[in-house]
Amino acid sequence: MPLLEVLVARERPLTREERESLKQEVEAVFHEVLGTPAGRLRVIVVEDIADTEKPSLPR
Repeated sequence: MPLLEVLVARERPLTREERESLKQEVEAVFHEVLGTPAGRLRVIVVEDIADTEKPSLPR
């Protein structure tokens, strides 16, 4: 089964609705471009939340 990892970098986390919408869009693109059958693509969404309140560590 194909696996796609999507990295989302933003200041706030995705809502459940945004996450599901993203997965559906990715599956539609894979189906249209590569012919991947529905349900045969595993999509993992990884979030990199920018934390502006944490001070940076000294180098």
